[in-house]
Amino acid sequence: MMNFNRTVISILAFLSLTVGCSIGVAAQTGSSPSTNRLTISESKQLKPSTLNSALAVSEPVTSEPAVSVRSTNDPRTELAKPNSVPPPASDDQWHFQFAPYLWVVGVSGRAGIGTLTTQVDSGLGDSNIHLNFAFMGSLEARRKKFAVVTDLLYANLGTERPTPGPLFSNATADFKAFMLDPEVAYRITANPDKGTFVDVLGGIRYWHLRADLGFDAALLSARAATGTKAWADGVIGMRGRAAISRKVFVLGKADPGGGGSKFTYQLFGGVGFKVCDRGSLIGGYRYLRVNYDKNNFLFDGSLSGPIVGVSFRLK
Repeated sequence: MMNFNRTVISILAFLSLTVGCSIGVAAQTGSSPSTNRLTISESKQLKPSTLNSALAVSEPVTSEPAVSVRSTNDPRTELAKPNSVPPPASDDQWHFQFAPYLWVVGVSGRAGIGTLTTQVDSGLGDSNIHLNFAFMGSLEARRKKFAVVTDLLYANLGTERPTPGPLFSNATADFKAFMLDPEVAYRITANPDKGTFVDVLGGIRYWHLRADLGFDAALLSARAATGTKAWADGVIGMRGRAAISRKVFVLGKADPGGGGSKFTYQLFGGVGFKVCDRGSLIGGYRYLRVNYDKNNFLFDGSLSGPIVGVSFRLK
């Protein structure tokens, strides 16, 4: 019963709308609704041509422009529609990333000033190595495929029991190391959806190293020496990152070189965990080797140890 009532109401509404539209059209033409109307009997007696003429006369003439209804399947209509999904805009902005980190570093190799040399071999588990102060961090500015990557390190570290040789009973060695490593990187391949990339890079590694050596008396009397040297090496290498899962990724870097020193190279490998869209925790191992032996100053050794840090994407 309810459906029948709805049907009757719909029919009445449609008829009312039709009648209202007819009256409105008749009012615009200035004639009554019955003007120029053909009865059914008259329309049957008219020929098709006469009927068409009669229909043409009965059609009201208005000054309003005709409105054409275009099929939705018309390809021209489809072209006129705005794109529902606009094409992605090209990334033409600078992006910045800052990563402070702590490098728990050990020292091994040979150090010398003038005629005094000592063997330094202080690993992470040795109690004779101490880190007085350190500041370490990297900053990256990237635009499209190019990036400027700067790594900065300042460390005041030393060891109390190097191997002095048979002429002295004991020795101490303290190092104050400043290293600045600006490089330019170019992205040769990348998959932003998976967070993977491979870069080639090149730049310089600037060193400023001060060594304080002390020797306790044995066959010879106690002696001490201090020396400071600064030099720069050209480096070239690669770095990359690959995603293991949505949150975990691995990364690495290698950049050998030389120039101011006989040779130098760096190796780094690590694992990262994505905490949020802009921040990640990173842990890994870093090995930095350098051989400098000029002007009565020797440092032929390596700095190595685990690294832990945080990476922030600023923009």
